[in-house]
Amino acid sequence: MSTATTATTKVYTEISQLAGRLADFYAQTGNGNTPRLAGICGFDGFIDTFIQMQMPRTMAEFGPKVAEAAGVAASYPVRHLGDKFGGNGPLFAVALHDILAGNVDISYIGALGKDSVLTIFREAFAGKIHNLYTLADPAHSDCIEFKDGKVMLSDLSSCAEIGWGRLIECVGAEKMDALLLQSRFIGAVNWGKLTNVGTIWDNVARRLSGLGVSKKKVIFFMDLAEFEQRPRSDRLELLELVGRITGQCHTLLSFNLKEAWQMAGEFGGEFHGKKSPHDVAELTAFLKDSIAADRIVVHPNTGAACASDNGCVYVPGPFCHEPLISIGAGDNFGAGCLAGALCGLDDVGVLLGGVSASGYFVRSGKSASFQQMHALIKLWSAGNLPERL
Repeated sequence: MSTATTATTKVYTEISQLAGRLADFYAQTGNGNTPRLAGICGFDGFIDTFIQMQMPRTMAEFGPKVAEAAGVAASYPVRHLGDKFGGNGPLFAVALHDILAGNVDISYIGALGKDSVLTIFREAFAGKIHNLYTLADPAHSDCIEFKDGKVMLSDLSSCAEIGWGRLIECVGAEKMDALLLQSRFIGAVNWGKLTNVGTIWDNVARRLSGLGVSKKKVIFFMDLAEFEQRPRSDRLELLELVGRITGQCHTLLSFNLKEAWQMAGEFGGEFHGKKSPHDVAELTAFLKDSIAADRIVVHPNTGAACASDNGCVYVPGPFCHEPLISIGAGDNFGAGCLAGALCGLDDVGVLLGGVSASGYFVRSGKSASFQQMHALIKLWSAGNLPERL
């Protein structure tokens, strides 16, 4: 790790320590402060079946019970909550629309149906997404929710179809170029499950350059989304790809804590199990020194850190002890970070956008606008933030 990065690390552990920064956050994210924006989000799509575990309620209790039942059988009561649209990309895109209060034209490209967009996605995107392009059938996940986490059982058979060749077949080269020319951002998520999506990320950056789009004009947000199943060779190729994208775009690469531990291991970093604010800040700075991205963000449940050429900063989050919903919290966090970056916020502001967006979502089940995020932060600062909003 470079000593320069270490020397410029700032760790805030209480929202009261950010009192002097909040006025700037409110001012820069107020209504009417940004022009109408356009951009592209993608590239997955899931239908999620939600199952709430009734007994046992925690993963810690459930794991040993399953192990004990190996070779025989077991039965546990659950509550089926129905099907919802899902996938990191769709959840991210809807959250971004809501945070920016609809002052954005989002084109979504992803797995929304084999030949046409399925009704479940049309209804979810209605009034929120400007253009829809489908590349394949959605994947399917059974989402088993526990009090202390979730287990995702996913059928990913359609994910391999998502690649640049399929995108050009479905969207068209001329239309894709037109979308890129008007884009101020690319929201690219779920690299971990889309084995060929790197061809899209790469060609998007190449086409932006080929079309004469100014370097760093477009913010390219990336979330790898549970990449444990990808082989090391794929991860090394990804790191080279991130460097190429950074040559054209302002890149923001986001990890949850587990993903950050795993990625640090690729560079010999021993951070597994380290969760304190100072440890997370050190981990984030280590990743920034190892990966050619403009901003690296790491978000545990209790806060978030961002490292850039300006140094590294950690801010606390409005932790919720019993979330109303957890699936989608990370996507709302990422959308909050991207929205903050689009508003021109510094690293502290970007993180405040992320943690307040996710904090609102887990308490309400809805994506927040910036105005709702302001209200949450004021309750949090006053020590009056409830578990439900």
